[in-house]
Order: sequence, then structure tokens, then C-alpha cells
Amino acid sequence: MNDSSAAIVLVPGVLLAAAAGAIPGDGWRQEWKLKSSETARTVQLTIKRSRWSSNWSTTNEVPLSSLRGLSPDQLARGGKARFEYVQDAGRLICEGSFSWGRGSGTFTFSPNDQFVSNLERMGYEAPDDDQLFSMLMLNVGLEFARGVRDAVPDASTKQLIELRIHGVSLDYIREAGEAGYKDFTAKDYVQMRIHGVDTGFLRGLHASGYKLQAGEICDLRIHGVSAEFVKELKQAGYDLTAKQITELSIQGVNSEYLRELKSYGLRPPPSDLIDFRIHGVSPEYLKGLKDAGYGNLTADQITQLRIHGVRAEFVRDARNLGYEFTPQEFVELQIHGVDGSYLQKLRDAGMKNLTASQIAKLRIHGVE
Repeated sequence: MNDSSAAIVLVPGVLLAAAAGAIPGDGWRQEWKLKSSETARTVQLTIKRSRWSSNWSTTNEVPLSSLRGLSPDQLARGGKARFEYVQDAGRLICEGSFSWGRGSGTFTFSPNDQFVSNLERMGYEAPDDDQLFSMLMLNVGLEFARGVRDAVPDASTKQLIELRIHGVSLDYIREAGEAGYKDFTAKDYVQMRIHGVDTGFLRGLHASGYKLQAGEICDLRIHGVSAEFVKELKQAGYDLTAKQITELSIQGVNSEYLRELKSYGLRPPPSDLIDFRIHGVSPEYLKGLKDAGYGNLTADQITQLRIHGVRAEFVRDARNLGYEFTPQEFVELQIHGVDGSYLQKLRDAGMKNLTASQIAKLRIHGVE
């Protein structure tokens, strides 16, 4: 038994599969199958090509009108049939028979030499027969080739096929240009479609003042960055690189977090945003520290307070009682179980002007 391998690519309306086969000889074994669809105007056409080195299978929903010589009556009535599937790249001349709305048979592929000449006049290299067959099945026509040449002057014949396989349409290329992105290569378009970059995302980036490379745009999309998040970063006063935006997203800095910061009048530096998110520092916590008179702490001091569980209320209570503890002193007091109520008890007992170290010793020795 021969080992076989397969690669499958899905594109809108088309399934292509290639696998190692066991068909001897140099020529193609070419077969078609057809069955009725839910609508009277379309049919499901399956094309298979097999030979020793490969096995191709394509299934597509096609308009019945694109099959020259096949009428709805013939499809319903059954019997022998001969029809042609015609595209700019060539024709599939199909012969076989129908029964109960289904048919099968063999076909021959007839390339369109004029199509090849037109491609060459546009500056494309002449496609070989296999490329022509792919162009026919993917509906790579002259209109598509012209549109790609206008937008991507250095696109190759192979890339024309790759663009179609990955669902890059002329509308997609046009809308990307209207969004301010006119310098993408064919490879850029393919990568963006692979990673789900739609033109609405491109418009959002451009509207926020970003003119990024395709690789940067793909990285943003891969990490779930939305155009709205980029817009809110800009509105919050952050003018960041794509890498910085990606890092923020990876660490969980999102639109809601930014909105909360903005509502409190806070705008920490980007690096601080990441540290705060990692250590669970909320905008509310930052606001509490600021209101308690500790609005000028470094990110490291704030995260240390948060890591050790120092509540903003404790900082506020200590300040209200006249204490000016440092962040490190708050951490030391918290470690030893000192809170605002304990400070109040000491004050009520007449013990004033104590240092943080003295208060911690009293707590350690159980002085209530």
C-alpha cells in the first residue's frame, strides 16, 4: 500500500484537495459529477483530475447558465448529455449522462490561448496548463488580472492564483486602497486575508492616524486588537507603535480599562499600564491612592502595594490620622496586620506620633 498525503484549502464556494495517488500514466484521468441545488438557477459541480503524482478534486456551486449546452429540462429529464463549463482561462468539455437530477462523466480541458496572450500583454508570465486549469476552476479571469495588475504591478501569475485561493477580491483590494493602504504586495494581501483582516479594520486604523505595515496589522489582528481599542488609545493620548499596542492587548489592557482610567483622569505611561494589568491594579485603586495624596508614586511602588494587599482605604485612613507613611512602610505595616482601625485605636489610646516601625512592633507584641 502506498503512503499518501493530502493538503486541503477552503475558499468561498470552492474546495480544492490535492493528494498523492496511484493512477499510472502521464495523462490526467478527468471526471465530473453534477447534482441539482436548492435553487433552480445553480448546480453543484464537482471536478476530479487524477494521475500518478496527484489527485485534484474541486466542488463549486455554479450558475446553470455557465454550463453551455445544459438546460434545466435536460437535467430533470435525464439521458446522455454534452455541455461545456466556460471561463476566461479555458473550457471543460463534459460528456456523460443524467438521471434523477444527477449526472457524471468525463471531461477534456481546452485552454484558451487568447487568454494566455492577454495575460502576457498585461505583463504576466504565461501560465502552464496546470495553472490555467487552476485559473479556470478559481475563476481567475481577465477582469481580475487587470484589477490586480493596476493595484499590485509586480504580482506574478502564481500570485494571481494564490490571491483567489485565499479570497482576495478586487473589492477587497479597492477598499483597502480607499482606507489609505495602497502599497500592499500580493503576499501582504494573502497574509491579511489568512489572519482575518477586514477592510473595516484597515479604515479604523487609518482613521486613528496609523499607517502600518501589513505584518504589523496582522500581528494586531492575531492578538485580538480591535480598531476601537486603537482609537481609544489615541483618544486617551497614547501614540504607540504596533508592537506596544500588541503588548498591551496580550497583557489584558482593553477598552474598558482605558475608559475607567480616563473617567478618573488618569493616564499612566504604556509600560506602567502593562505592570498594573499584570498585578491587578485597577483604575479604582489608582484613583484611591491619588485621592489619599499618593498620586505621584512610581509604577513599582504601586504594584508593590497591590501585591502585598495594601488597600487604598488603609492609605486614606492613615493619611486622615496624620501619618505620612512611605509605600515601603505601608507594606511593612500590612505584613504585620496593621490596618486603619488599629491606627485609630492607638490614637484613641493617646499614642501619637509613632513611626511605622514602632507601630509594627506594638502589633507584633499584641498591643491592642
